[in-house]
Amino acid sequence: MNPQLTAAEALAMVPGWDSARSQIEELEGGLSNPNRVYHVRSNGHECVLRIGTDRAGTIGLDRSCELQILESAARAGIAPAVLYSDPDTGILVTEYLHGRAWQESDLESNQNIEALAGLLQQVHALPACCSPIDLPGIAEKYQQFLATRHGLHAFAMNCVRIIRESSTQESFTCCHNDIVATNVIDSGKLNLIDWEYACDNDPLFDLASAIGFHNLDERRQQVFLDAYAGGADSELRERLARQLRIYDAIQWLWLANRQLASPRSEQARRLEELQQRIR
Repeated sequence: MNPQLTAAEALAMVPGWDSARSQIEELEGGLSNPNRVYHVRSNGHECVLRIGTDRAGTIGLDRSCELQILESAARAGIAPAVLYSDPDTGILVTEYLHGRAWQESDLESNQNIEALAGLLQQVHALPACCSPIDLPGIAEKYQQFLATRHGLHAFAMNCVRIIRESSTQESFTCCHNDIVATNVIDSGKLNLIDWEYACDNDPLFDLASAIGFHNLDERRQQVFLDAYAGGADSELRERLARQLRIYDAIQWLWLANRQLASPRSEQARRLEELQQRIR
């Protein structure tokens, strides 16, 4: 991949798109997405252009699995269609979805939580890509980036231990693995975007990511699990609690790396909050 590739240069490589006649607007890539993302308009057509970085290989993400799952999800009507992909250059072009991106406040509604549970049922019914997520491996790579920071590295080692001890292969299905509100697009029906982390995982990790990222309280967790599983016994609740602990540990490691690269007071507060929750 060439991180110096401009949006116009990337678009010129895509058949059917004329970069000279296109309007190109950079979009925010999302909290967990360092890729460069653009909204492109040309002759009445619209698309999203993503120019990837080499970070995917660095932390063990699988671009081929992402593409396989994204294409399956598009056929199922829960993701944007893939218009062009070139893993060697990191270029991915998808359909532009018109609709409203959810915000955290959308998860205050029981109806929305139940709709999200239904969407996740559709995700988890997609064909598995036969590439299980390696959460301990991802955690160790994040931890290695923090090796020179004693204050962060000590707790990073604790997070890696938690993930190693808690990760099991109880029930793997196709998963999105990054279920946060801004990845949900509502255009009368719900779609998911940003499938970069997609691969096979415990399906309850997807629920845990929404719960852990947005601090859903016990009541909303119960609504979510009931809607997803048609009721929740103690074993299922314990499994969700285990996946939530794994997600919190991964979230801390990711955020610690982000804080190291770009320090912010709100990130520091969130790290402390997670650290207290993980203990």
